[in-house]
Amino acid sequence: MRVDRVVFPFTNEKIGGSHVSSFTLGRTLQQDYGVEVVVAAPRDSLIEQVARERGFTIWPLGESPSFRHGLATEARLLPRRLSLLSGQPEGTFVHCNDLSALQSWGPAARLRGIPVVYHNRAFNRPVAPNLAVIATAQRIICISQAVEQRLPQWLRSRSVLIDNPVELAEDVDGKALRNAFAACHRVAGEGPLIGFIGNFAHRKRPRFFLEMARAVLIELPQAAFVIFGREVDETQQDLEDFARQLGIADRVVFAGFRLPVEENIAMLDLLAIPAIDEPLGRTPLEALILGVPYVATDDAGLGETGRRFGGGLLVPLDAGPEAFARSVRGALAGSDPIAFADARGRARETLCAASHAKRVMEVYRGLSGRRGSDQK
Repeated sequence: MRVDRVVFPFTNEKIGGSHVSSFTLGRTLQQDYGVEVVVAAPRDSLIEQVARERGFTIWPLGESPSFRHGLATEARLLPRRLSLLSGQPEGTFVHCNDLSALQSWGPAARLRGIPVVYHNRAFNRPVAPNLAVIATAQRIICISQAVEQRLPQWLRSRSVLIDNPVELAEDVDGKALRNAFAACHRVAGEGPLIGFIGNFAHRKRPRFFLEMARAVLIELPQAAFVIFGREVDETQQDLEDFARQLGIADRVVFAGFRLPVEENIAMLDLLAIPAIDEPLGRTPLEALILGVPYVATDDAGLGETGRRFGGGLLVPLDAGPEAFARSVRGALAGSDPIAFADARGRARETLCAASHAKRVMEVYRGLSGRRGSDQK
C-alpha cells in the first residue's frame, strides 16, 4: 500500500491545462501524503522552470522538446528512460498526463516493473497505434464522461472518472488587476471587458470570438475584448489582421500568454469560451470559482461542465457569432446571484485539490504491490 514516489514525465516544453492540473496534484501529494514528486522534462523548458518553483524533484532531460516523438527517436531514448527508472523504490509510480509521455515512458516503466497510470485528458483518435500506447497503462484516469466514452470498451474497463482539481489563489483582487490593465490599455476601462483565454488553435475558435465581438459591439459599443493566448494554428498577427478587417481592432487587446491564469480571468466581466471538441475545459470552472460568469459552446466537455455545475450560459454548437453574442449580452445583464453563489460553492468543494488527490491515491494504492501486473 506504499506510495513513496510519483514520476510525472513530459516530452514537450509549454505549459497548458494538463500541466496546471498535474502540478496541483503533485503539490497536494507532497504536502498531504509525503510523496516525492519527480518531474522529468526537457532541460531548460518552461515545464522544468515551473516544476522547480513548485519544489518538485527534477530529472532534466537532454533531449529536444517534442509534441510526440517518432518511433526511431523513442528507440534511441529508451535506454536513457530505463536507466532513470532503474533501482526505483517499491512505492514508485509513473503517471503520464498526455499520450506523448505515455508512449515515451510507459514501455520503459513496464519493463522495469513500475505501475503506469495514464491521465486521459484528450480526445485521442481511436486508431491502433494510439490504442496500443494507451494499453501500456494499467489504470486510466478520465477527466470527463466525454473523454471516457470515447475509449473502446476493453480499455474503458480499466478506467476511472476523477474530476480535475481547480485550485486558485484566494487573494486575487480582480478590481485592482482591472485598473492596472486599464492603465495600460485605456479601452479596457470604458465598458464591460470580455475575455478569450486559450491557444490559437482552430478548435478554440479565436476568429469566431472576434466575429462574436463585432456582433456584441452593435448593441454595446463601449464593450472591450481581451485575448490571452499564443500561436498554434494561427499567429497573433493573423488575428490582429482579422480584427482590422472586421473593423474592431480598436476594441480588442491582444495580451499574449500570461500566468497565473486566475489573474487573467479575475479582471473580466465575462469569459467567452467558443471552443469546440473540448475534453473538459478548465476555464469555465476557473471562471466560476473566481466569480466571473461565462458563456460557452454546448459541446463535449464544456457542455458537460455547464450542465453539471452551472454558473454560465451554454450556446448550441451550431449557433453563429450573432447568437453567441446575444447570450453574452444576456449574461452581462445579470443572473440569479443566489444560484450563482450555490454553483460556485459546489464547484469549490467538488474540485478542491484534496478531494482530487485522495481519489488518485486510491488509484495508486490499488496498483501497489502488483508491480508490472496487468490489471483489467
